[in-house]
Amino acid sequence: MEQEGVENPYKFDSKFSKYKSSQVAGDIRGQWGEARKASRTKGNREINFRLIAIIAVLFFIVWWFFDFDLSLFTRF
Repeated sequence: MEQEGVENPYKFDSKFSKYKSSQVAGDIRGQWGEARKASRTKGNREINFRLIAIIAVLFFIVWWFFDFDLSLFTRF
């Protein structure tokens, strides 16, 4: 953990460090990554609904497998 005001004596600066986060014109991977980040506008609502639907289907399959009687809920 570095303290503020204390510089690391073992840190060497290279001529490539200032270009580390910049993109080159031919860097397809970097451009594709930026396009992917920009296209992430969907929320997790579809995933949550899908997960609930899958759990419900599996739940009813387990009930059917164990021959659960749904008439228990209609007696009252």
